[in-house]
Amino acid sequence: MARYWVIGGEYRDTGFEEPIGEEQKFGPFDCFESAEAKWSQIAWQTVDDANTRYRIERIEEYWVVGGEYTDTSFTTLKGEEQRFGPYATFEAARSEWQKRAWMEVDDCNTRYRISDG
Repeated sequence: MARYWVIGGEYRDTGFEEPIGEEQKFGPFDCFESAEAKWSQIAWQTVDDANTRYRIERIEEYWVVGGEYTDTSFTTLKGEEQRFGPYATFEAARSEWQKRAWMEVDDCNTRYRISDG
């Protein structure tokens, strides 16, 4: 699932390539419109500063989720759900999923899946 982030801050010059300090990050937002609303709010607060800029970035996220369940119906977790990620590509998440699945191959009550949110 795509998530949207508002990223930016103050930069050394109007080339906007070298931030002064660490860039600020706001989000994630589930839709572009929510990210745009936040971007607008922040952009208007800094409208008079020529070296400050914010942008909206769309980032794909994949997670490996699961854990040990009470039985093989896989409806009730025995503990808390484990989450690994986020991963930028499905292939990276699949690699982590394979690793987790093989670590628990002999435990019929443990299951992991790839989620996009």
